[in-house]
Amino acid sequence: MLYALYWLPWLTGSTKRVVLTPAFIVAILFGVAAYLLKRYPGGYVSKGASIRAPRPSESDLELKLARLRDERKLVVASLEGDLKVRRVAYKEDAYFDIDQLRSESRQYRLVNNIFQGFLIIGSLAATGIAGISEKMTWDRWTVLGITFLVGTASGFMGYFKYKERSFYLQQTADAIEAEWEAVEVGVGRYKRIPSEEEQLAEFVEEVHRLKSEQKKRQQNLEQPPESRNQGE
Repeated sequence: MLYALYWLPWLTGSTKRVVLTPAFIVAILFGVAAYLLKRYPGGYVSKGASIRAPRPSESDLELKLARLRDERKLVVASLEGDLKVRRVAYKEDAYFDIDQLRSESRQYRLVNNIFQGFLIIGSLAATGIAGISEKMTWDRWTVLGITFLVGTASGFMGYFKYKERSFYLQQTADAIEAEWEAVEVGVGRYKRIPSEEEQLAEFVEEVHRLKSEQKKRQQNLEQPPESRNQGE
């Protein structure tokens, strides 16, 4: 925005100095603040009267959580013959799988929305420029560039299937969450199972089936269109 204001023809030199100088300083300060918030999210943590330490980053927390999960798996694996404990651990990991599936779904949805928005805007822009091309000298290269970018976005969307990936991930996450809630309150198929161990076994089997189906759909999306058609 500052660069665009600098080249406005109706702004005089003195006006540009008055407007752009403080704006440039503010932009620099915002950049420094953005870097500090990115580097130290949440600010500092007070550990005493005069001791302040930076908060742990998201990657450090994820690493610590992964280590705790690995330690729990080792503890569960050391319990010989206790199948119930293993199933309970699998049930607890299922909610972590829900968060991971939804996170991946949001990422694919964001990429799909960006490409889709660019596809719509680019198509309309190319059509509009082509309609007024008689009054322009740079219209051919502009239309060519926009058409190339629109075709590239369309190709990426068609090949990587971002929308389908997001949909299947969200669908699997919702299905696992529905099973989690059902076994917690004892509704649906679980209300006809009197034993808690049998409910847990049914839950583990259903979650395993849902995750296996998700992996198959993921593999199917990664195949060429000809292979997908033959598989269907």
